[in-house]
Amino acid sequence: MNMPPVVSPQEWESAREELLVKEKELTRARDALAAERRRMPRMAVEKDYRFEGPDGPASLLDPVLRSVSPGAN
Repeated sequence: MNMPPVVSPQEWESAREELLVKEKELTRARDALAAERRRMPRMAVEKDYRFEGPDGPASLLDPVLRSVSPGAN
């Protein structure tokens, strides 16, 4: 494996700043993609999915209903 060169603190700082610019660009692009994904249209789920949960049978909608019902955790 080729090791990167040993450089002065000034050269290292310059390289770090260049990499930071690229990292911020990547973060902004990833955030934009995530926002685009959240804006995608939704699709109706018409099938009654059933699962076996820790408290017995559950539907796909049960966790949602629990989160919006009064007294939910």
